[in-house]
Amino acid sequence: MEIKERREIVERFLQRCIIYSNASIERKEARKESQKEIDKWTAYRDFMKITVNEIRSKELDSWLEDGPVSFDPSTEK
Repeated sequence: MEIKERREIVERFLQRCIIYSNASIERKEARKESQKEIDKWTAYRDFMKITVNEIRSKELDSWLEDGPVSFDPSTEK
């Protein structure tokens, strides 16, 4: 599978996580659950948004390929 296809699959998955998180936050607010619990879901959703941007920018391509993985954001793509 090409890296572009891998990127698209991961991005689609993350977008679905964001949609689910938004719906979950709304349900929790409607049930008047604790702000602490809502904040956890908000942080999760916000992290997914950041990750989508990193996937789109190709910053995490090494994570989607077979072989070594870079954890240094300054590493060449």
